[in-house]
Amino acid sequence: MSDSKKTIKKSTIIGGIAFLLFVLFTTTFFLPFIRQLGIDYKTAFFLSRLIIWSCLLLTFLYAMYIEKQPFLLWKEKEYSFAYYLASIAVTMIVLIFVVFVVSMVLKTLDSNLESKKMNEIIQFFKNNTPLILFTSTTAGITEELLFRGYLIPQLEIIVKNTYLSILISCILFGLIHYSYGTLIQVIGPFSIGLVLALHYQKYRNIKIVIICHFLWDLMSIVVKTSQLQ
Repeated sequence: MSDSKKTIKKSTIIGGIAFLLFVLFTTTFFLPFIRQLGIDYKTAFFLSRLIIWSCLLLTFLYAMYIEKQPFLLWKEKEYSFAYYLASIAVTMIVLIFVVFVVSMVLKTLDSNLESKKMNEIIQFFKNNTPLILFTSTTAGITEELLFRGYLIPQLEIIVKNTYLSILISCILFGLIHYSYGTLIQVIGPFSIGLVLALHYQKYRNIKIVIICHFLWDLMSIVVKTSQLQ
């Protein structure tokens, strides 16, 4: 491959990364904007999830027709059913431990762990099982495919370092949650993303991290809604 082709290739990949990040970060401003149009919070939140699905579709099309390469650059490895169960169980335990440690550290530093925006969202999850499942499924599938499946291998081509690409992707993953208004809503996703990214990098199976992400969000929402009066 010539240097010119490498340059074109890298510029195309950078374009895909830039497009992905632009859409995702723009989505964080979507809820406040659409609320100003008089649309109720639940509908606005639902529409924002659809935008994320649209982002996944457009990124997939970009990879296929502009980059002319598979959406997932890392070849998917297959494992036994028993391995899937064990891997999911261990990963969930690690996630619980990591988030617990992060929460305790931030609490020790007197950081605010309560997000007003998150509390507003949790309110309309109560007694709404379809919305809980849709939200958890959206997060599990779209965020893992975009941030772990697509972004990390693409960044690796640019920075030529797997672990640096993981770190960058996790920082970006944390930052797209900044609109929730608290430090834990950035550090928490960063930590979760780091665990899932390292797992994906080592075992090359996107299905496991998708399931873990889905279960984590589902568990978190159910726990928080159960605490509502």
